[in-house]
Amino acid sequence: MVGWEFPPHHSGGLGVHSYELCRELTRMGHRVTFLTPFPGPFTPVNGVEFRHPGDHQDEAPEFPEAYWTGQLEGSPFGEAIDGYNAWIASGSGIGRIDIVHVHDWFGTVGGTELARRLRVPVVMTVHSTEYDRSLGHPWERILWRERFGVQNADAVIAVSHHLARQLEERYAARPERIRVIYNAVRPSPRLTPVTSARRTVLYLGRLAAMKGVDTFLRAAARVAPAFPDALFVVAGEGPEYPRLVDLAVHLGIADSVLFLGHVTEDERVVLLASASVFVLPSIVEPFGIAALEAMAAGVPVILSKTSGVAEMAKSVFAVDFWDTEEFASRIAELLIYPVLQSTMGEGGRADALREGWPERALQTVGVYAELLRGPGGRT
Repeated sequence: MVGWEFPPHHSGGLGVHSYELCRELTRMGHRVTFLTPFPGPFTPVNGVEFRHPGDHQDEAPEFPEAYWTGQLEGSPFGEAIDGYNAWIASGSGIGRIDIVHVHDWFGTVGGTELARRLRVPVVMTVHSTEYDRSLGHPWERILWRERFGVQNADAVIAVSHHLARQLEERYAARPERIRVIYNAVRPSPRLTPVTSARRTVLYLGRLAAMKGVDTFLRAAARVAPAFPDALFVVAGEGPEYPRLVDLAVHLGIADSVLFLGHVTEDERVVLLASASVFVLPSIVEPFGIAALEAMAAGVPVILSKTSGVAEMAKSVFAVDFWDTEEFASRIAELLIYPVLQSTMGEGGRADALREGWPERALQTVGVYAELLRGPGGRT
């Protein structure tokens, strides 16, 4: 498995997905060698061996010249990416493997070359695209690597149907090679709600432009005057933080908004236990695992229609990402009507826990088995 993120050091759904998938694969009896550019430490998983470029100093092989069309030359980050891929391709000391599974664009070139050298299938899971992350202004050198991975994989796993369609339209992915496997969450004991003098409307996630947190604040500005006991909590960190703080001041809701910055896993649990409403107003959201966590905690969820979670959940309010008035209206409804809040919370929890990581791992192994059996496999 080739991945950039693994807990405890991760910034989004990719790291959570990698961790949970590895846990389930090893419980099923598989062994996983996880190739990462970082030395760790990582959250230990029995049956998972972590390897990084510092483990061996063997000279990496040269790639065919065409592979370097997407080279990120001219920056330390680019050099790190190139070195990581060259190390992956070398397969130094990796032993016998059956499948190379690459997550997102970081290791597509090296993972593809490794699979070709060992004559095994390569699978790519796409968690988001450069078009999403850049809001339509992709960095070509990342885009090249992303497209390379999608077009050269024997199978591509997308975390939502919305994302799968994008792969077909923007990357010329062959539909017969795409499989949709959603993310999941683990069931946890229902916590006693944290009592507070103020009801909490929560956003939890990265503070990036694609997340639409400014829509959350603009909706808060419409709701706050009618609900003086409502506290709008923004939990997370990212490049949009200074602009969002300025926007809250400009909207006149500084006293109604609390910016928490980075929160730990334990703090996430407490926040979800205390929330009356969870809002995810993303402009683009290939999946939205934070919304699924909120649903699993029994919190009613309002999210944008572009979210992958909206495809699999019935008991949520799905709103156009640009419709500030509709977000505000839905927040107000849930604050006014406790029965609606409770009913949506229970329905959302059932939606979130209908299938879990064991089912997602079985679906993933099904993709592996299909490649190893059929003409698409290289073994």
